[in-house]
Amino acid sequence: MADEGHSHRRSGRLIELLTNVDRRIIFLVIALAVALPLLFPLNLPVRPSREATAYFEALEALDPGDVIIFSFDYEPDTMAELDPMSLATLRHAFRKDLRVIALTNYPGGPGIALRNLEQAATEYGKQPGTDYVFLGYNPDYSATMLRMGESIQATFPTDHSQTPTAEIPLLQEANSYADIPLLVTVTASALAEYWIIWAGGKYGQKIITGNTAIQAVLIYPYYQTGQLAGFLGGLKGAAEYEKLLELPGTGILGMDAQSMAHLLIVLFILLGNVGFFLQRRAARNGGAN
Repeated sequence: MADEGHSHRRSGRLIELLTNVDRRIIFLVIALAVALPLLFPLNLPVRPSREATAYFEALEALDPGDVIIFSFDYEPDTMAELDPMSLATLRHAFRKDLRVIALTNYPGGPGIALRNLEQAATEYGKQPGTDYVFLGYNPDYSATMLRMGESIQATFPTDHSQTPTAEIPLLQEANSYADIPLLVTVTASALAEYWIIWAGGKYGQKIITGNTAIQAVLIYPYYQTGQLAGFLGGLKGAAEYEKLLELPGTGILGMDAQSMAHLLIVLFILLGNVGFFLQRRAARNGGAN
């Protein structure tokens, strides 16, 4: 009887441990799971998807000297998810000696765009005006997208630094979609769809997009129909793209951290369910006695 009582007490302690974990312990463990992979990369395997490969190949197919449009269509609230793919895309473009016409359709976008452009340009020795230009922000995105098909200089009389666009060497060579083989938009909203409809549908502009993970589901049909040449979905898409580029960055690091956090969440759910079933079995046994 003493052994049976001891067994019941031990079982009770196990059930208590599994079903009443102090939330502070959970928060601490999750914080460590996120932080440690950022400090000590795990290099978990990344398998590029078909969509990310198509995104990569759309840029890879361009020739040195070609011009692309890059639209930073997001604000600081989604930087953690979208900045990795923006920076990777700019690195890819400058590595191939492509030239970049950048803009944003968000009032909070200029700071993000300039920081990414300047970082990538510094890494590859690119100069503003000849290798890249930042046009800035226009408040009417629909008119901006449509008018750029006729004249970028008319749509943006000056760039973000108030330099007349007619005086910028890059824009003297590329002044509409007809001069630009590829448009890239990294966005946290439906602006990717508007680019596809107005720039792609009206002017036949080839487009690739980077999107938040939640938005990727809405974008996929455009890829299936061929209206979109490729896309990246969330941090996973950024990591896949970095893998294809062989340029590990914050996308791969972020996926390490995200994967560990998800693994721990699943583990806590499993432990909670084990505790629940043990508790229910103990209640049945107690009732039987």
